[in-house]
Amino acid sequence: HCAKHGHYPVRTMLALGRSIEIGSCPACIALADTERHGFESQMQQLAIDARLDRAGVPKRLRTRSFDNFEATTPEQKTARDVCVEYAKNFDAKLASGSVLILAGNTGTGKGHLAAAIAVSVLTNGNTAVFATAQEIVMLLRGSWGNRSEASELEILRMLCRVDLLVIDEVGVQFGSDAERNQLYAVIDGRYREQLPMILTTNLTPAKLFDVLGQRIFSRLREDGKWLPFDWGDWRARRISDVRT
Repeated sequence: HCAKHGHYPVRTMLALGRSIEIGSCPACIALADTERHGFESQMQQLAIDARLDRAGVPKRLRTRSFDNFEATTPEQKTARDVCVEYAKNFDAKLASGSVLILAGNTGTGKGHLAAAIAVSVLTNGNTAVFATAQEIVMLLRGSWGNRSEASELEILRMLCRVDLLVIDEVGVQFGSDAERNQLYAVIDGRYREQLPMILTTNLTPAKLFDVLGQRIFSRLREDGKWLPFDWGDWRARRISDVRT
């Protein structure tokens, strides 16, 4: 008899001349299993959240997935399918050092799909860093002369060793040759180690060449795939919907 769930069936066996009941309340066992699975799921989610924190994936982008990407046109479906394939076959991309450049206007979903790839990569046990180009420059610059923090070389090595580096908003941050050289050091380091990168940009190929310079652009182009996002700003559409 279970004080919580009432009577339940048991089996009996003879041992040393005594009849012994075998069995426990099945409802209690099921409840314990549910609680254990819930705890394990919670701990798994906490571990994933910690990995996303370390990777720098913005909270707003953590819920972005391939499933909730709005793909209503053939071009949008192609963009989603290319990114799904990249995430699904990341082991091959990691081995080849594949570069994927998501290029198009603001609000077209470049960051959405880049984040979806990063989350998929992290969830499957690989390492990744998600940062804007400006954040990378600031991170490297902030290490200058600061002995209490990681050195510029240590930061550079970290960026050049993670399995996947996502550089968001490339091309909007450059105002000096020093910034261009810092980004070159990161891209060149990953190029030499044959490690994959994903970049998002609002620029055309010609404009990106002018901004980055020949050295950076050449390395991106060698193993790179240019994926256009040639459609309107979905944020602007949502604002219009609210006004109507």
